[in-house]
Amino acid sequence: MGQKLITVLSEMIQLHEILIPLSERKHEAIIERDMESLTDIMKSEKDLLLQLNLLEEQRQQLTSELAGDQEQTLKEVLGKLSPAVKRMVESRANELKQQAEKLKGLNEQNEELLKDAMAFIHYMIGHLTTPREQSITYGRPNQKKTAAPRGYFDTKA
Repeated sequence: MGQKLITVLSEMIQLHEILIPLSERKHEAIIERDMESLTDIMKSEKDLLLQLNLLEEQRQQLTSELAGDQEQTLKEVLGKLSPAVKRMVESRANELKQQAEKLKGLNEQNEELLKDAMAFIHYMIGHLTTPREQSITYGRPNQKKTAAPRGYFDTKA
């Protein structure tokens, strides 16, 4: 049972080792506004995350089997393993935790970049579509306005 747990944790580590450089490539694609690369990266990432989710379910199942069908964390189950297996599981779990934290940090950076890009796009759309308050040229003071003010795209050349 402990060997299966080590195998599952090792496979999760391998997936994280693929996801981290993929997330770094995503960061570069966002900065360069390369939508084709970003789309390809996100497709690859989706497949890897599905695999990671399946492995996490296996890990939880193995942990609950070790705990006697009780929901316990990996830390709580370590006492039921032999010392050699316990050290290996702890080592793999620590490595997995470090990689997960690194991946989380990269994803947070990417999220911030996307939020900033969306805020800029929203600002530009608002700036280009809101009606102008004042005409570019001076008008006659006693002249009535003939039409409602137009947005940037609605003005005549």
